[in-house]
Amino acid sequence: MKHYIIFFVAGMIYFSSCKNNHGPDVSSIKADIQVVRTENDLFAANSILELKKITEKSAPFYDIYMNEILGYKGIPRDSQMILLESFIKDSSIVELQKKTKVPFGDFSKVQSATEQMLRHLKYYFPEKVTRIPNVYTYISEFGHQMFIFEDNNGIDGVGIGLDMFLHPAIHYKMIDPENTNFSDYITRSWDSDHVAKKLCDIYVADIVGEAPGHRMIDQMIHNGKQLYISTLLMPEVHDTVITEYSTKQLQWCKENELQIWSFFLENKLFYETNLSKIGKYLHPSPTSPDMPADAPGRTANYVGWKIIDAYMVRYPATTVQELLKMTDAQAILEKSRYKPERK
Repeated sequence: MKHYIIFFVAGMIYFSSCKNNHGPDVSSIKADIQVVRTENDLFAANSILELKKITEKSAPFYDIYMNEILGYKGIPRDSQMILLESFIKDSSIVELQKKTKVPFGDFSKVQSATEQMLRHLKYYFPEKVTRIPNVYTYISEFGHQMFIFEDNNGIDGVGIGLDMFLHPAIHYKMIDPENTNFSDYITRSWDSDHVAKKLCDIYVADIVGEAPGHRMIDQMIHNGKQLYISTLLMPEVHDTVITEYSTKQLQWCKENELQIWSFFLENKLFYETNLSKIGKYLHPSPTSPDMPADAPGRTANYVGWKIIDAYMVRYPATTVQELLKMTDAQAILEKSRYKPERK
């Protein structure tokens, strides 16, 4: 697959009112991942020589970690080691590492959720996971959340910045109030329950590719496919995790699905291409403009997901690969016979 560095991924809880079906039996599919806790390894090192040995052992990861994540690019290796030693001895970084131990001291829950997602990924898209990726946890000092890279022997490696999954213990907005990526509506999903989902998002984005058009209907059907595939890859998690909505927000969408649809129809937004008019209905936003205050952002994606779901219910013989080849959003809408009910 393509390799990515994800600087900030937008999106909470598992205890919502709606849980997906369990999906197919994937228990026989092997997806055991190797987890390297780099933050533990680094903080346990007692000398620059030990740091050198650690970084050389996992060179592909540390090349990205030191050059891109910590910003040591262009600096001689020996100088990088000195900077790295200073980094792990910094009192604020030491304190941050201690904070990550609260939700991630035991990584088994995240590892289990990730392996289960990968089993479903191998089930539906075997060509995407020929070999199970290695996982590297790290501390970025609030810079990078997740990235995928080419590890040793051509295996995918996944880097996970644990300090970017510490909500609600960390109030990210206070770190950099001017940074919109640290807005509360985004960071509320930066917790341990969402780690596997964020990785799932990267794979799903690669699978679905680019939207076939710029109209809102093209974008919402495309994003609806992503949500639908996410439910296939993570069938045991609640829809709050899939949508990255709070329980209250998801409930609002369910209760007002007809009103959302009617709003888009009345305002002639389905065929609108002006991003300033449709962006907050498709991309992370605290609200959906001109809707009631309780309406979250990305309401168009929610409706797009429901359209895809209606299509797949109506045509159950359709494979997910066939669905991905369908690029005519209007035809999908018409064939789905999607009709939201009045609550």
